[in-house]
Parts: sequence; C-alpha cells; structure tokens
Amino acid sequence: MRLFRYFLLSVLLFTSLACFGQSEDWLPITDQDRQFKEVPGNPGAAAVRLYYAHYIDDNATSEFVYERIKILNEKALNPDEEGKTYADVEIPVLNIVGERYGINLIVRMVELKARTVHPDGSIVEFNGKVFEKTQYKGRRGKFASKTFSLPAVTVGSIVEYKYRLTYESRIESDFYFNFKIFSSDEWIMQRELYTVKEYLRYRPYEGGTGQSTAGPQYQWNGAQVSRVTFNLKDKPKSRGNESEIELHNVPAFQREDSMPPENNFKPSVVFFYSPKGIGSTDKEWQDVGKELSDYLEERLNRNSGVKEAAVQAIAGEQDPGQKLRKLYQRAQKVRNLSYERFRTQEELKKENLQRNIGVGDVLSHGYGTDEDITLLFVALARAAGFDASVVQASDRNVRFFSKEWTSLNQFEDMIAAVNVNGTDVFLEPGNKFCPYGLLSWNYTETEGLKLDKKAVSFVKAPSTPYDKSITRRNALLSVAKDGTLTGNVTLELQGQEALEHRLSGRDRDDAGRKKAFEDELKALLPAGAIVKATDLKGWDNPEEALVATFSVEVPAYASVAGKLLLVPANLFQTRRNRAFTHAERKYPIYFPFPFTEHDYVSIEVPAGFSVESVPQQQDVSLKYARYQNLAQFDGAHLITQRRLAFNGVFVPLEKYPELKDFFAKVKTGDEQQAILHGGSVSAQKGN
Repeated sequence: MRLFRYFLLSVLLFTSLACFGQSEDWLPITDQDRQFKEVPGNPGAAAVRLYYAHYIDDNATSEFVYERIKILNEKALNPDEEGKTYADVEIPVLNIVGERYGINLIVRMVELKARTVHPDGSIVEFNGKVFEKTQYKGRRGKFASKTFSLPAVTVGSIVEYKYRLTYESRIESDFYFNFKIFSSDEWIMQRELYTVKEYLRYRPYEGGTGQSTAGPQYQWNGAQVSRVTFNLKDKPKSRGNESEIELHNVPAFQREDSMPPENNFKPSVVFFYSPKGIGSTDKEWQDVGKELSDYLEERLNRNSGVKEAAVQAIAGEQDPGQKLRKLYQRAQKVRNLSYERFRTQEELKKENLQRNIGVGDVLSHGYGTDEDITLLFVALARAAGFDASVVQASDRNVRFFSKEWTSLNQFEDMIAAVNVNGTDVFLEPGNKFCPYGLLSWNYTETEGLKLDKKAVSFVKAPSTPYDKSITRRNALLSVAKDGTLTGNVTLELQGQEALEHRLSGRDRDDAGRKKAFEDELKALLPAGAIVKATDLKGWDNPEEALVATFSVEVPAYASVAGKLLLVPANLFQTRRNRAFTHAERKYPIYFPFPFTEHDYVSIEVPAGFSVESVPQQQDVSLKYARYQNLAQFDGAHLITQRRLAFNGVFVPLEKYPELKDFFAKVKTGDEQQAILHGGSVSAQKGN
C-alpha cells in the first residue's frame, strides 16, 4: 500500500466510480480446480492459490482483489508461528494516514464476500465478524489487517474471498503540486503460495498528462506512463488506456531468514505519474525537489518568534554540538499530534486544534505534526546560525530506493540535516521517541533527497555504530539439584534497540508493554520457561536506557545424570542462527542495523556441588563481527560473560560461507555446558 497513491486524485476531488472489477461474481469452479492435488515440484505444499485477480482503478480511487485457495493437506490447517492457518485471512489495510503536506487519507475495505466450497460441491457462506489487527502504528497512520476465519474448512476445501478497497481524503493544503509525484500503484506478482492463474489489470487516471521519457517505460495513448521491473517471461499488454497481464503457474516465493526486504526480489510492476516531457531522471528529480523545496521554504519563512525561541533555547551556549542538542530538545517539547489518535474535522474544531501554516504557528499553537516539528527544528537551527536542510527520507524497511522511479512516494518521512564543523548531522526531531544523535534505522544507509535552498541533492545518512545499539542481559540465578533454574533477569536496551521497543509499544499500556517484554524474553529461553516482568523503567525518556526486570523459572534447565548436573553456561539463545542453517543461500544477509549484545549470567550451584569442567573460552572474529565467551567458577557461582558485536547491515551473498562459519562457532560456543559434580571433585576455576 502506498501512502499517497491517490494524492492527485484527491486534490482533483473525483467522485467514486464503480470499480471495473467489483461486480465480478464468483467464478465457476472448474474440473481442474477440483482435481488439483499437489503443487508441481513441491508435493508437500500445504495449499495452492488457484486464482488471484487484482484490479486497480485510479479513476475510481479503488481497487478490487479476488483470491481462491485450495487446502491440500492438514498442514494448511495447523497454526503457524503466529497461530494462523489458511482458513484464516488477513487483508492488509492502511486505515488512516496522518497529515502530510496538508492531506489525510483514509482507506476502507468494503463489499467483502467469502465462502468455503467443499469437495462435494456444498457451500458455506461467511457470515461472521471481521476483526482488525494492528500490525504497525507509525507516525503516518495505522497499518492493520482486517482478519476473519472462513467456516468449516477441511482438506480438499476451496476457500475464496473478494473485496474492494476505497480511498477517501481530507485536504487542508493551500499547496498544489503541478507534478503527479505522489501517486503510485503496484502489482506484486509472486506470493507465498504457488499460483495456477493470476490476472492483473490497471486503469490509470484518464484526465492527466503526466509523462516521462526517461528510463524503461510503458506508455498509453501518449499520456500515462508506468515503469516496470520484473523477471517473468510474460509482459504487460496494453488494452486501450489500460494495462493488463495474465500469468500462469507462478512459483511460490521462497523467503529466507535475515534477507533484505522481499519486495526487492519479487516480480512486480510499479505504476506512477511523472512530470511531462523531461528527458532524464536527474532532471526530473531536480524539478520535483525544487517544487517541494519552494513549498517548504515558504512554511519555514513564516517564522514569527523563531529567532527569539532559538536564543532562549541555547541560553549562551558556545559549543556547536550542545547548541544543536538544546534546539533539538526545544523542538521536541512541542506536542506531537502524529502520535495521537486520528481526529475528524468536527473533533479538531471542538478541541480548537488549528492547522499550522508556518513554523511560527507551531510555536504559538504549541502543537503540530511530526512534519511541523521537523520544520520548526530546521528553522530554529537556521536562526541560531546553522546550515540546516530538510531531507526527504526513503524507507529501506519496505524496498530499496530506486532513482529510476521519480516519485516522492518513495520517501516515507521528513528528517533534518545540519552541518556541524563541516559534517552533516542527521536528526529526527519529529520522532518523539528518538533521542538527539539517533536516526531510525530504516532511514539510514539509504538515499534521501536533501532540499537545500539553492540546490537539490541525494544524501545517505550513516547507520548507527554497533556500540551505540546495545542489548545488555544480566541474569542472577541459582540451579537446584533437580535441574530447575530460578532467579532474576535484567534487560537493558540502548540506541536503536530502545527506539524500536518504544515505537512498537507506544499504544500499549504498562501491562501490555510488560507482556510484550515477557514474550520476547521467553523466545530467548528454553521451552517451558516461566517469565514474569516485575518492572519497566525509562519508557518516557528517550535519552535514557530502557530497562526491564523479570523473575524467571526454567524447569529442567540442567540435565541430571547420576551425581552430575550438566548446566548450559549460556542462558540466552540467539535467534540469528536461523539464517545460517542451509549450506547455500539465495539472497544476501541483511540485518536492520549494527548491534552489540552483552550477556552476564551468574548461576549459583547447589550446596555440596563442585565444578568438574567449564566451557572453553571463545574468541572469534571477522572484519565486521566478533564473538567472545568466557566461563569461570568462583567457588559458588558459574559465571559466563558473552559479547556478540556485528558492524554491518548488508552482507553480499559471496560472504555467506564466512558468515555461516562465524555463526556456527557462535552457536557452538553458546551451547557449551558446565559439568557439576555432587561428590568431592576438585573445582576447575577457569581456562
């Protein structure tokens, strides 16, 4: 889903038309559908997608989806890691997009129909309730799924459903882009299931003249343009002013753990509107950036009171870095409406919340969107003598940026770049959980469009250093003679780790946040562990570490063998090893950000027991990674200190063998055991 897919259509205030696919009735179930038993090349596949249709109509500001899936064996009805089966449906919906350039967008799912068709031809219609499951709530809005369960599904059943998404907008901007630089649509042509047949159709807005002559393209009637990137043999065909494609026997997309965003590798077609008559992408970006820059500079120049606020904030401070920190903190004091619930026009009027035309309004009102707050910070920095610019940041969590796609739709957010002592410092004041000096990981190591007053250029913010995103786990425990482990664990998160947790838990209450931390810790402990969060500190202050404490009980943690206890020295299990289980990989290794893990585990041994042996010391390194593990016995406690540091984001496929070998050694080191003896065996105090 693209955040501003229908920006242009909203500005022109089109009335909704009937989607050209929405009236499609249930398709006949064919003999081929009934007889389909197994997926070619994958006889154990749980299900198959017999048919998929996706119709996008920019004139109607809507799209229509039809899915037909056949259940092939019991695996399709067994819950996966998230508890879902193929009888459960999740339809991604971007419910509400917060204000961006004075526009709000609301997406609705309508006309949902679903049913189960049994092998004997009997049909059970879906008449149940549709629930909403929030998957992510960001500053731009809420990404959620409409979820429901199809009735009476058995092996051999065909489940099918269809629905339409409609788009509504609220426009409060006095700014109008001549270029259609926000609108884009996409066909994703490969999914998790083998697809027997899929039909994709796109109808562009018929009243526009957006056109580009740069890069690979499809052109309709000399007006509308799409640029296409995919690797299937079939190519889209033109039918009048529309584009369509019919595909057969599309293989399932095979995911891998710790791979880059899937959309970089799935066959897909992106449709977007570009400026007319420009001969190169570089020229397009300059024109697009210049138009946006002019609009933002107008808002920055409406700066009544900003100079006075900047002087007051820095209060005689001479150090440039400290000046900028104080200006950042001043901007973040503004009430951030992007982190509050969406309000209707009536609610805004009732609460007397007015739209900010310029940065001076942000100061006088004392509130604003994340965009308003970022602009205020840039204005404050300029007033204090800094060279400060707005940067449109792309989001590498979704798809890697492509300069060939000349649409601002690739940019997810607005950040700031400030020159300090000759170097650009990238900051995110509009993120209320982001401390000074940190930038959300998905906006680093990817292109951003820097909008200087005199020029437009691409910049790339560096990732956070590995020693600035730290997870510390401190465990003080004791093991009983029967192998039960009990005690307390403290989890401390800094940098990106803390930011990620604050963002994911922003809409939960204290109990919900503790529950999320409990689930996270359980995933690192042996099966059957009992975890209870006892405290959570630092949530409301992004400048502090986020600290959670737990009581822990792990039955049968140690193995009993006569007078011996075999005790794993490392309590915590790493999940990163799952990416290295196969001899070969298809995709590069990708971690969101560099990181460091520090573990300290102290296990008090039972009275009368001594240590016969402790694990060997480990120290393994690559140019971009290091693992250290040291276990010792002090006469009463088995103490293990572990450190794993990874200083990279993207590891090319040719380096997979060396990284696989590295993490194999990590796994071996983490799984070492100490041997405790209940008799009079001399203790070995270290290696």
